[in-house]
Order: sequence, then C-alpha cells, then structure tokens
Amino acid sequence: MRHDRSRARLAAALAAFVLAAAAAAAAEGPDPAQAMKAADEAMYPRNFSMTVSILTRRPGQGDSRLVLEVAHRADMGTFMEMLSPPRSRGTRFLQTEGALWMYSPRSLSRLTIRLSPRESFQGSVFSNNDVSETTWSNDYAASLAGSTTVDCPDFGATDSWIVSGKALRPDVPYGEIRLYLRKGDLLPLKVEYFAKSGLLLKTMLLSDYGQEAGRLRPRRMLMTAADGTGEQSVVTVSKLRERNDLPAAMFNQAWLVR
Repeated sequence: MRHDRSRARLAAALAAFVLAAAAAAAAEGPDPAQAMKAADEAMYPRNFSMTVSILTRRPGQGDSRLVLEVAHRADMGTFMEMLSPPRSRGTRFLQTEGALWMYSPRSLSRLTIRLSPRESFQGSVFSNNDVSETTWSNDYAASLAGSTTVDCPDFGATDSWIVSGKALRPDVPYGEIRLYLRKGDLLPLKVEYFAKSGLLLKTMLLSDYGQEAGRLRPRRMLMTAADGTGEQSVVTVSKLRERNDLPAAMFNQAWLVR
C-alpha cells in the first residue's frame, strides 16, 4: 500500500514537472523560424491567384490607384499583369530567381526591364519586392525579439510575439524586418521594415481578416512611410484562390512578351 502511494506521488510529480516545462516553453515563445513560416502561410497559399488593388495617398497631391491580377507558384515565381489605370493596362511583371522583370506592350519592343527590389512599385509606398515576393522566411533569418500588445483594427489590443528577421543576403531590400504575430495562432498583425543602418523605413498594418482560400487571412494591408511625409498605400486583396493548375510556362520571360 505504501509502495503504491509512493508510485502515485512520483507519477503526480512527473506530471507536474511536464506541465511546468510546457508552461515555461510557452512563456519563452515559439520557435522563431517556424513562427515566420507560419506567418508566410497565413498570408497566402503556396500556389494561388488573386486580384490586388493598390491605392496611394500623398498629402497635397491626388490619390492614385492601380489594379493587378497576380499568380504565384511556389518555387517558380510571381506573375502580375496590370488591369488599370488604362494607360498601364497590359504591363506585366515577373518575379523569378530573385529578380523582377517588367514588360510594357506600349514600348513597341520585346525587351524586358529588370527592376530594383528596393525601388517603389509604380509610385506606391510598397517596394517592388513587397509586391512580388510572397514569403519572408526565404530572405530573413528569424529570432524572437520579445512580446508586446498590438492595437489591431480587427481584434483590438492583442498580445503578440515579436519576431525579428535579419537579411540573409546583400540583395535583400531591408536590413531587418519585425513581425508582430498574434499569440496562439501566429497570425501576422503588423510588420516594420528597417534599413541596414537600423532606420525605420515604413510600417504595414494588416486588417480585414476573413476566410480566404481555406483559412483566416488579412485582406487589407496599410503601408505607411516613416519619413514624416504622411504617404500611405493600401493593398486590398480580392478573389484569392488556391491554384494548382498554373502552368510552368507562365513563370519565364517568354510569357511576359507573349
């Protein structure tokens, strides 16, 4: 009888130890590399198509708006075609193997132009890389930078992990990014972008979460420049669909000038 009680106390102690260890691990936070990949997966499926609208507001100037059709195939790239404004309709972009190419049918040439990933995408606050690259984990080494509360338009004050990403290569457009991910499901709520010097360049706030392509995803991304100009660009995503039928031919330069 005494032996049975000892075994029961030992089992209870082991169970308490396991629970305490699990609680300590949870308090320390998630594995940062896995958390960054989870954020990638929350943004888009591996293969997809969607329609994107980008509205740019500049204080003292008129607003500008463009609409794109986007197709992405994992490990192959991103193809985009401009639908509006009318003067840009038919302009195409291809991101593949770390490069972004553009072709305009109005150029009367079949030559494509290579664009810098750091430059503004069509005059917006988003860079060419922001629009064409669909993952963070391919470009940044992740580490856990703590936790905080994020004031999210959809969820209010939300407890969040901060995952820092340091550029893996010299050609990556930002020296560091910081992802603010909701505790529990690692849903991305906010992203900060820094120059290699450490200067904050811009901040993206995500909102309008809804069921898209099989899970909860943000459909609105507000990018604000940190230079004091007040410039903002808003990406609105619609018609997001998982696609496993995108042809490989779409993701080479020949498709740009077809």
